[in-house]
Amino acid sequence: MKVSIVLYDDFETLDAFGPAELFGKIPEEFHIEYVSLTGKIVNSAQGVKVWTEPLVPDEIGNAILIPGGSGARRLLEDFDSLEILKEAIEKSSYCLTISTGSALLAKTGKAFRRRMAQYEKNIFWALHTMNGVHWIEGAKWAADGKYYSSSGSMAGMDMTLGFIADILDIDVAVKIADDIGYKWDPDDECVYI
Repeated sequence: MKVSIVLYDDFETLDAFGPAELFGKIPEEFHIEYVSLTGKIVNSAQGVKVWTEPLVPDEIGNAILIPGGSGARRLLEDFDSLEILKEAIEKSSYCLTISTGSALLAKTGKAFRRRMAQYEKNIFWALHTMNGVHWIEGAKWAADGKYYSSSGSMAGMDMTLGFIADILDIDVAVKIADDIGYKWDPDDECVYI
């Protein structure tokens, strides 16, 4: 399965590379690509520079992962970019969002009437930005159809392991968590719709 991780300037490094580490543990199952709306070098909020390929909706992976970060606020006002992102989300089989990455999903209209994990840091901003989204208070992560959302960076790791368990097998996800020394409880504060 191809996983397209959508990057933008000032994304949160852990939001993108935590899940990438987990997917990367089984390269025979997951191929990771880094895409952006520019197809150029993108800088994380922590200064990590990543060379990306252009985001082309017709070439999007089976799964699209949208990390959070302060740069998400800028993209919320870029309607051309949101339209490209919306098309990519529609063509993907799965969409995973972490923290403020959920705002980008919501702004495309694809989260309307969906249940999503409540962003833990700034709920007032999230509620204002994401009209029509049903928030699940206290959930670390949630799955609603093809959409997976998490409340923060570490919850994004839990969500990714949950996704891997859903797609492959729970034993595979547990082994990955053990291999990297991550304490994961598959039943901890997750919600399936």
